[in-house]
Amino acid sequence: MKRIILLLVTVGAAFVFWMVTKPLFEQSFDFQNIGSWLWPLGFLAAFVGLQALVFLLLDRKIVWLSVFLGLGVFAFVFNPKEILVWAGVAIALLLQWSAWRAIKGESQNKLRFHLRSNLHSGMGRLVTSILILISFAYFLNSGIREEARRRELPNFVRQTVQVVVENYVDENLEAKSPSLRAQLTEKVLDQIINYLKPYFVVLPPILTFGLFLILQGLSFIFVWLGMILAMLIFRVLKILKLVKIEVESREAEILKF
Repeated sequence: MKRIILLLVTVGAAFVFWMVTKPLFEQSFDFQNIGSWLWPLGFLAAFVGLQALVFLLLDRKIVWLSVFLGLGVFAFVFNPKEILVWAGVAIALLLQWSAWRAIKGESQNKLRFHLRSNLHSGMGRLVTSILILISFAYFLNSGIREEARRRELPNFVRQTVQVVVENYVDENLEAKSPSLRAQLTEKVLDQIINYLKPYFVVLPPILTFGLFLILQGLSFIFVWLGMILAMLIFRVLKILKLVKIEVESREAEILKF
């Protein structure tokens, strides 16, 4: 029963994570609004931590059931009719298989059980698999392909240009009228659009890859958040005596020359 509960909680965390993440791609993202990214970050940590514990504690059949259900949830939320969704699922499946092998192998090949070492061995690949899915979801649901067809810049690019122009006006010009800022912003945006016109067709994949690189650069944060949460959950399971560490004798192969 405890195995089924862990499986269901993990799949539930995956569903909630993808549901709270999807709106970020369908509207203008405001980084200053903490609530817009804090909840997805929290559920990402929960999903990663629980999935890593599934890799560590459960047997192979339940692990694969958890992986397929988790990836199925992603496909369900982000349109299973899109072939690119399944391309992302295939890549994530390979990475999660590698993460499971690393975590399971680390736990079985050590004489002493060390939770942090076991989890860390595959947590990076698990996080990367989810970041790849996030990138595919962004490409499919953010509207950047439609904006590229209309020769329009994404909202976050326009917001970035606006902030840069406003800062420049504040620092270098004495007259800080709103109309001047608006005129300068529109001129800069027009110049950027004219320059990018031949490249709009490749802009969506470039922006998607850029998002993945940014997230991958921050992946160490996601890894440690997931690891901390996994260790806390493991601690609770140990206190409740749902998991225990036993000592048993093992034979080891020794290389001699």
